[in-house]
Amino acid sequence: MKALRITDYGHLSIESVSRPAPSENEVLVKVATAGINPVDWKIANGDLSVLVNQSLPLTLGWDLAGDIVELGEGVTTFNAGERVFAMPVIGYDGAFAEYCIVNVNGLAKAPQSVDLVEAAAYPLVSLTSWQAMFVAGQLEAGQRVLIHAGAGGVGHIAIQLAKAKGAKVITTTSAVNRDFVAHLGADEIIDYREEDFETVLANAKVDLVFDTLGGDTQLKSLNVLKRGGKLVSITGVTGETEAKAKTLGVSAEFVFVQANGEQLRHIAEMVDAGELAVTVAQTFSLDDVTTAFDISAQGRVRGKLVMKI
Repeated sequence: MKALRITDYGHLSIESVSRPAPSENEVLVKVATAGINPVDWKIANGDLSVLVNQSLPLTLGWDLAGDIVELGEGVTTFNAGERVFAMPVIGYDGAFAEYCIVNVNGLAKAPQSVDLVEAAAYPLVSLTSWQAMFVAGQLEAGQRVLIHAGAGGVGHIAIQLAKAKGAKVITTTSAVNRDFVAHLGADEIIDYREEDFETVLANAKVDLVFDTLGGDTQLKSLNVLKRGGKLVSITGVTGETEAKAKTLGVSAEFVFVQANGEQLRHIAEMVDAGELAVTVAQTFSLDDVTTAFDISAQGRVRGKLVMKI
Protein backbone atom coordinates (compact mmCIF):
# COMPACT_ATOMS: atom_id res chain seq x y z
CA MET A 1 0.00 0.00 0.00
CA LYS A 2 1.03 3.63 -0.40
CA ALA A 3 1.93 5.59 2.72
CA LEU A 4 3.34 9.05 3.42
CA ARG A 5 6.25 8.53 5.80
CA ILE A 6 9.16 10.21 7.45
CA THR A 7 12.37 8.20 7.54
CA ASP A 8 14.21 11.05 9.23
CA TYR A 9 13.09 14.42 10.53
CA GLY A 10 12.44 16.79 7.67
CA HIS A 11 12.39 14.04 5.03
CA LEU A 12 8.94 13.11 3.64
CA SER A 13 8.38 10.41 1.05
CA ILE A 14 5.53 8.34 -0.39
CA GLU A 15 6.53 4.71 0.00
CA SER A 16 5.13 1.29 -0.78
CA VAL A 17 4.75 -0.66 2.49
CA SER A 18 3.04 -3.85 3.58
CA ARG A 19 -0.62 -3.66 4.50
CA PRO A 20 -0.85 -4.00 8.31
CA ALA A 21 -2.92 -6.65 10.06
CA PRO A 22 -5.07 -5.82 13.10
CA SER A 23 -4.20 -7.34 16.47
CA GLU A 24 -6.54 -7.93 19.40
CA ASN A 25 -9.11 -5.14 19.86
CA GLU A 26 -7.99 -3.44 16.66
CA VAL A 27 -9.56 -2.96 13.24
CA LEU A 28 -8.07 -2.26 9.83
CA VAL A 29 -9.64 0.76 8.13
CA LYS A 30 -9.42 1.46 4.41
CA VAL A 31 -8.74 5.18 4.59
CA ALA A 32 -10.76 7.42 2.29
CA THR A 33 -9.81 10.79 3.78
CA ALA A 34 -7.49 12.09 6.47
CA GLY A 35 -7.48 15.42 8.27
CA ILE A 36 -4.33 17.55 8.18
CA ASN A 37 -3.27 19.13 11.47
CA PRO A 38 -0.26 21.10 12.78
CA VAL A 39 0.80 18.01 14.73
CA ASP A 40 1.63 16.35 11.38
CA TRP A 41 4.27 18.84 10.25
CA LYS A 42 5.51 19.38 13.79
CA ILE A 43 6.24 15.66 14.15
CA ALA A 44 7.71 15.56 10.64
CA ASN A 45 10.11 18.36 11.60
CA GLY A 46 11.04 16.74 14.93
CA ASP A 47 9.42 19.55 16.95
CA LEU A 48 7.52 17.11 19.19
CA SER A 49 10.18 14.41 19.60
CA VAL A 50 10.45 15.06 23.35
CA LEU A 51 6.67 15.04 23.91
CA VAL A 52 5.54 12.25 21.57
CA ASN A 53 6.87 8.70 21.67
CA GLN A 54 7.70 8.12 18.00
CA SER A 55 10.00 5.70 16.24
CA LEU A 56 11.11 6.12 12.64
CA PRO A 57 10.13 5.42 9.93
CA LEU A 58 6.65 6.71 10.76
CA THR A 59 3.46 7.16 8.75
CA LEU A 60 1.93 10.56 9.46
CA GLY A 61 -1.74 11.55 9.79
CA TRP A 62 -3.93 11.35 12.91
CA ASP A 63 -7.45 12.03 11.62
CA LEU A 64 -9.32 9.58 9.40
CA ALA A 65 -12.59 8.48 7.89
CA GLY A 66 -13.14 5.29 5.95
CA ASP A 67 -14.52 1.75 6.04
CA ILE A 68 -13.56 -1.19 8.23
CA VAL A 69 -12.16 -4.02 6.12
CA GLU A 70 -10.80 -6.40 8.77
CA LEU A 71 -11.43 -7.13 12.45
CA GLY A 72 -8.84 -8.18 14.99
CA GLU A 73 -9.44 -10.83 17.61
CA GLY A 74 -12.02 -9.89 20.23
CA VAL A 75 -13.69 -7.09 18.29
CA THR A 76 -17.45 -7.34 18.78
CA THR A 77 -18.64 -3.73 18.73
CA PHE A 78 -17.84 -3.05 15.06
CA ASN A 79 -18.36 -4.93 11.82
CA ALA A 80 -16.53 -5.13 8.53
CA GLY A 81 -18.01 -2.66 6.07
CA GLU A 82 -18.98 -0.07 8.68
CA ARG A 83 -18.06 3.54 7.97
CA VAL A 84 -16.05 5.00 10.84
CA PHE A 85 -13.99 7.99 11.89
CA ALA A 86 -11.17 8.17 14.40
CA MET A 87 -8.05 9.81 15.73
CA PRO A 88 -5.35 7.12 15.74
CA VAL A 89 -2.88 7.32 18.64
CA ILE A 90 -0.43 10.12 17.87
CA GLY A 91 3.15 8.89 17.45
CA TYR A 92 2.17 5.54 15.94
CA ASP A 93 1.61 4.85 12.24
CA GLY A 94 -1.21 7.08 11.09
CA ALA A 95 -3.73 7.70 8.34
CA PHE A 96 -1.76 9.21 5.45
CA ALA A 97 -1.91 5.76 3.92
CA GLU A 98 -4.33 3.50 2.10
CA TYR A 99 -4.96 1.47 5.27
CA CYS A 100 -4.62 2.26 8.97
CA ILE A 101 -4.86 0.27 12.20
CA VAL A 102 -7.16 1.73 14.88
CA ASN A 103 -7.84 0.46 18.39
CA VAL A 104 -11.59 0.08 18.97
CA ASN A 105 -11.35 2.29 22.08
CA GLY A 106 -10.56 5.24 19.80
CA LEU A 107 -13.10 4.44 17.10
CA ALA A 108 -16.67 5.57 16.39
CA LYS A 109 -19.19 5.24 13.60
CA ALA A 110 -18.91 8.23 11.28
CA PRO A 111 -21.69 10.84 11.28
CA GLN A 112 -24.33 9.85 8.75
CA SER A 113 -25.17 13.40 7.65
CA VAL A 114 -21.78 14.35 6.20
CA ASP A 115 -19.47 12.99 3.51
CA LEU A 116 -16.09 11.39 4.18
CA VAL A 117 -14.17 14.61 3.54
CA GLU A 118 -15.99 16.37 6.34
CA ALA A 119 -15.99 13.30 8.60
CA ALA A 120 -12.19 13.14 8.54
CA ALA A 121 -11.94 16.78 9.60
CA TYR A 122 -13.69 16.28 12.95
CA PRO A 123 -11.83 13.85 15.23
CA LEU A 124 -8.61 15.56 16.36
CA VAL A 125 -9.92 19.11 16.67
CA SER A 126 -13.17 17.99 18.30
CA LEU A 127 -11.43 15.75 20.83
CA THR A 128 -8.90 18.50 21.54
CA SER A 129 -11.65 21.02 22.24
CA TRP A 130 -13.75 18.56 24.25
CA GLN A 131 -10.87 17.45 26.47
CA ALA A 132 -9.54 20.97 26.98
CA MET A 133 -12.83 22.67 27.81
CA PHE A 134 -15.01 19.96 29.32
CA VAL A 135 -12.52 17.57 30.95
CA ALA A 136 -9.64 19.82 32.03
CA GLY A 137 -11.56 23.10 32.06
CA GLN A 138 -14.83 21.75 33.53
CA LEU A 139 -16.76 24.36 31.54
CA GLU A 140 -20.38 24.71 32.64
CA ALA A 141 -23.47 26.43 31.28
CA GLY A 142 -23.52 30.14 32.07
CA GLN A 143 -19.76 30.45 32.42
CA ARG A 144 -17.62 32.76 30.30
CA VAL A 145 -14.88 31.27 28.12
CA LEU A 146 -12.24 33.03 26.03
CA ILE A 147 -11.23 30.96 22.99
CA HIS A 148 -8.16 32.23 21.18
CA ALA A 149 -7.93 31.97 17.36
CA GLY A 150 -11.62 31.22 16.93
CA ALA A 151 -11.48 30.81 13.14
CA GLY A 152 -8.84 28.07 13.19
CA GLY A 153 -9.28 24.30 13.07
CA VAL A 154 -9.57 23.86 16.83
CA GLY A 155 -11.09 27.27 17.52
CA HIS A 156 -14.06 27.05 15.17
CA ILE A 157 -15.08 23.71 16.67
CA ALA A 158 -14.46 24.90 20.24
CA ILE A 159 -16.82 27.87 19.77
CA GLN A 160 -19.66 25.56 18.74
CA LEU A 161 -19.04 23.04 21.53
CA ALA A 162 -18.93 25.78 24.16
CA LYS A 163 -22.15 27.32 22.85
CA ALA A 164 -23.88 23.93 22.86
CA LYS A 165 -22.84 23.64 26.50
CA GLY A 166 -24.56 26.93 27.27
CA ALA A 167 -21.43 28.99 27.88
CA LYS A 168 -20.90 32.61 26.85
CA VAL A 169 -18.14 32.61 24.23
CA ILE A 170 -15.60 35.35 23.65
CA THR A 171 -13.09 34.79 20.87
CA THR A 172 -10.13 36.49 19.22
CA THR A 173 -9.79 36.61 15.45
CA SER A 174 -9.07 39.03 12.61
CA ALA A 175 -11.63 41.35 11.05
CA VAL A 176 -11.86 39.19 7.92
CA ASN A 177 -13.17 36.29 10.05
CA ARG A 178 -15.61 38.31 12.19
CA ASP A 179 -18.73 37.18 10.32
CA PHE A 180 -17.48 33.59 10.26
CA VAL A 181 -17.05 33.28 14.04
CA ALA A 182 -20.28 35.21 14.65
CA HIS A 183 -22.13 32.64 12.55
CA LEU A 184 -20.56 29.88 14.67
CA GLY A 185 -22.12 31.47 17.75
CA ALA A 186 -19.44 33.68 19.31
CA ASP A 187 -21.10 36.19 21.67
CA GLU A 188 -18.22 38.64 21.72
CA ILE A 189 -15.53 39.02 19.06
CA ILE A 190 -12.20 40.74 19.65
CA ASP A 191 -10.17 41.79 16.61
CA TYR A 192 -6.66 41.00 17.82
CA ARG A 193 -5.11 43.34 15.27
CA GLU A 194 -7.08 46.36 16.49
CA GLU A 195 -7.91 45.55 20.11
CA ASP A 196 -6.02 44.27 23.13
CA PHE A 197 -8.09 41.42 24.60
CA GLU A 198 -6.55 42.06 28.02
CA THR A 199 -7.90 45.63 27.99
CA VAL A 200 -11.29 44.64 26.56
CA LEU A 201 -11.84 42.02 29.28
CA ALA A 202 -10.29 43.92 32.19
CA ASN A 203 -13.71 44.52 33.75
CA ALA A 204 -15.45 41.46 32.34
CA LYS A 205 -13.24 38.56 33.30
CA VAL A 206 -13.76 34.95 32.27
CA ASP A 207 -13.97 31.58 34.01
CA LEU A 208 -11.88 29.72 31.43
CA VAL A 209 -9.29 30.56 28.79
CA PHE A 210 -8.72 28.05 26.00
CA ASP A 211 -5.19 28.89 24.85
CA THR A 212 -4.31 27.69 21.35
CA LEU A 213 -1.45 30.12 20.78
CA GLY A 214 0.97 30.11 23.72
CA GLY A 215 3.76 32.68 24.10
CA ASP A 216 2.90 36.19 25.27
CA THR A 217 -0.80 35.51 24.63
CA GLN A 218 -0.72 32.78 27.26
CA LEU A 219 0.81 35.02 29.92
CA LYS A 220 -1.55 37.91 29.19
CA SER A 221 -4.53 35.55 29.30
CA LEU A 222 -3.97 34.89 33.00
CA ASN A 223 -4.90 38.51 33.70
CA VAL A 224 -8.42 38.12 32.28
CA LEU A 225 -9.32 35.14 34.47
CA LYS A 226 -11.59 35.44 37.48
CA ARG A 227 -9.99 34.37 40.74
CA GLY A 228 -10.24 30.57 40.79
CA GLY A 229 -10.43 30.48 37.00
CA LYS A 230 -8.36 28.28 34.76
CA LEU A 231 -6.27 28.49 31.60
CA VAL A 232 -6.07 25.32 29.53
CA SER A 233 -3.39 25.29 26.84
CA ILE A 234 -2.69 22.94 23.95
CA THR A 235 0.72 24.52 23.31
CA GLY A 236 2.33 23.76 26.67
CA VAL A 237 2.47 25.67 29.96
CA THR A 238 5.71 27.43 30.86
CA GLY A 239 7.20 27.75 34.32
CA GLU A 240 6.63 31.49 34.08
CA THR A 241 2.94 30.88 33.43
CA GLU A 242 2.64 28.49 36.37
CA ALA A 243 4.32 30.94 38.72
CA LYS A 244 2.18 33.88 37.60
CA ALA A 245 -1.01 31.78 37.81
CA LYS A 246 -0.24 30.94 41.43
CA THR A 247 0.19 34.59 42.38
CA LEU A 248 -3.12 35.49 40.69
CA GLY A 249 -5.10 32.71 42.36
CA VAL A 250 -5.81 30.91 39.08
CA SER A 251 -4.51 27.69 37.53
CA ALA A 252 -3.00 26.56 34.24
CA GLU A 253 -2.94 23.11 32.65
CA PHE A 254 -1.48 21.64 29.47
CA VAL A 255 -3.65 19.18 27.52
CA PHE A 256 -2.34 16.89 24.79
CA VAL A 257 -5.23 15.25 22.97
CA GLN A 258 -5.93 11.54 23.49
CA ALA A 259 -7.90 9.10 21.35
CA ASN A 260 -11.38 8.53 22.79
CA GLY A 261 -14.14 6.64 21.03
CA GLU A 262 -16.84 7.52 23.55
CA GLN A 263 -16.26 11.25 23.11
CA LEU A 264 -16.24 10.77 19.33
CA ARG A 265 -19.64 9.11 19.53
CA HIS A 266 -20.98 12.22 21.25
CA ILE A 267 -19.38 14.35 18.52
CA ALA A 268 -21.05 12.26 15.80
CA GLU A 269 -24.43 12.67 17.51
CA MET A 270 -23.97 16.45 17.64
CA VAL A 271 -23.02 16.54 13.95
CA ASP A 272 -26.07 14.53 12.94
CA ALA A 273 -28.27 16.72 15.15
CA GLY A 274 -27.04 19.84 13.37
CA GLU A 275 -25.30 21.16 16.49
CA LEU A 276 -21.74 21.00 15.14
CA ALA A 277 -20.35 21.70 11.68
CA VAL A 278 -16.77 21.61 10.46
CA THR A 279 -15.47 23.96 7.77
CA VAL A 280 -13.14 22.35 5.23
CA ALA A 281 -11.02 25.07 3.65
CA GLN A 282 -9.17 22.94 1.10
CA THR A 283 -8.45 19.34 0.06
CA PHE A 284 -5.20 17.79 -1.14
CA SER A 285 -3.74 14.55 -2.46
CA LEU A 286 -0.77 12.73 -0.94
CA ASP A 287 1.41 14.27 -3.65
CA ASP A 288 0.45 17.75 -2.43
CA VAL A 289 1.60 17.23 1.15
CA THR A 290 4.42 19.79 1.10
CA THR A 291 2.02 22.50 -0.06
CA ALA A 292 -0.56 21.42 2.52
CA PHE A 293 1.96 21.54 5.37
CA ASP A 294 3.20 24.96 4.27
CA ILE A 295 -0.36 26.33 4.27
CA SER A 296 -1.07 24.82 7.68
CA ALA A 297 2.15 26.23 9.15
CA GLN A 298 1.18 29.77 8.12
CA GLY A 299 -1.59 29.66 10.74
CA ARG A 300 -4.18 31.40 8.57
CA VAL A 301 -6.46 28.48 7.65
CA ARG A 302 -10.17 29.04 8.26
CA GLY A 303 -11.30 25.64 9.50
CA LYS A 304 -9.57 22.46 8.38
CA LEU A 305 -7.46 20.97 5.60
CA VAL A 306 -8.16 17.41 4.42
CA MET A 307 -6.17 14.83 2.47
CA LYS A 308 -7.98 12.61 -0.03
CA ILE A 309 -6.32 9.19 0.01
